[in-house]
Amino acid sequence: MDIVNRNQSTCESGAIPSIPQYLSATNVYGITLVSLGTLAVLLVLAMLIDTLSYIMKNSPSRVKAHSAFVIGVYPVVAVATYFAILVPRAHLLSEAITQGVFMAGMYQLWCLFVSYCGGEAQLIRKVKPGTLSLRVSPCCCWPCCFFLPAIDVTKNTIQRLRLLVLQLPVVQGLVYLVLLVMWAERESLYQVNYMYLQPIIILSILFGIWGMAMTINLLKGFLGDEYMMLAKFIVLQMVLVLAKLQGLATRVLVWGNVLPCRAPITPAVYGNLIHNTLMLGEMVLLQYAARRIYKRVLPTDYTSEGITRISTIGGIMSSGLFRDNNNSNCDNMNLKLDFSKNGHINVALDVKE
Repeated sequence: MDIVNRNQSTCESGAIPSIPQYLSATNVYGITLVSLGTLAVLLVLAMLIDTLSYIMKNSPSRVKAHSAFVIGVYPVVAVATYFAILVPRAHLLSEAITQGVFMAGMYQLWCLFVSYCGGEAQLIRKVKPGTLSLRVSPCCCWPCCFFLPAIDVTKNTIQRLRLLVLQLPVVQGLVYLVLLVMWAERESLYQVNYMYLQPIIILSILFGIWGMAMTINLLKGFLGDEYMMLAKFIVLQMVLVLAKLQGLATRVLVWGNVLPCRAPITPAVYGNLIHNTLMLGEMVLLQYAARRIYKRVLPTDYTSEGITRISTIGGIMSSGLFRDNNNSNCDNMNLKLDFSKNGHINVALDVKE
């Protein structure tokens, strides 16, 4: 009877065993789980290498770094989750890494969308005289915010959209830093204060998603379907949705004493195993979806409108404009002269294709 009481008290405390205790209780099911997790990680890494190779060879240089960072979110989450399966006490660190890399990936996705337009200046030029609607989910859904006006798209407007998304990795990183410090000092201190910090996390996520939604709504008017902005956003957002919802579900199971206790494997360990196993399988699916989305040919020219700027004489001669004596080619050229204050002459030649 005393042994049963001790086991129940251990289960109710949600204690996390050390690695030796954890390994001593591992059976054939645990070995199978680790083997499947290893296979899942290898699949995610293989798909990452394949997609990354395609992006480096076929994507415009302006978008390569942003695209590589975004598709790199899934293997980082998969590896962190895999180590949380191997080391039970690494679950909080895995959660922090998942949260942090997702938030950084969301900002890189915003930068990727801006790069599709050729940069902020090109974005503003293409959008004008359009306006930015604030009545976008999740913060300002119609008809809740019907009174909000549409605002003109200026450099300050784009900077505010950038800040809305950029605050995601900053705020989330600071919150999880505080949680990790609490956990390192005393695990019970982390468990008590975890729920009090959730409103900050939720508000930060809502504002970040709102900024992304407004950006997509602004750009979808002149960026074609071949960019698949909404699909890229949804596939990345699913990382956060699955991590949060499944994490909450497993915590509810632990709090409700639904999961079994076979010391040293407590309900908290069972809950973390369920959560991490599901996350590994889902990262395989999301990486596969990202592979299908990013292995597509983008438009070859998204920064100019039928005008090619040639900066050297060799470029002009090799373009074929002067391969014959037909002077009609000169009608397609526009020569601009500019005299600077120091006496230098700046020459710009625009050639219309």
